Amino acid sequence: MTCLLVELQTEELPPKALKKLSEAFARQLTASLAAQHFLEEGSATTTYGAPRRLAALVTGVLASLPMKRLSKSWFLLKWVWTQKERPRPH
Repeated sequence: MTCLLVELQTEELPPKALKKLSEAFARQLTASLAAQHFLEEGSATTTYGAPRRLAALVTGVLASLPMKRLSKSWFLLKWVWTQKERPRPH
């Protein structure tokens, strides 16, 4: 099981708001990881807060995603990439 620790350094935060801010930070981080399918079943998040730092420790994070078959046409993707990289006359 892999853990991910994310620490955000900030300016001075109000001490009364630390708990609420750290929970909101952890909730958004966990939601983003879940939306990208990086969380294992049963993962947990621990929040930390200090006047100049917010942190979240997420357990059960996948180190990489399993391979998926792309439904996009490789030809189309290659064409778009080559069109983008092709020099244009001035």
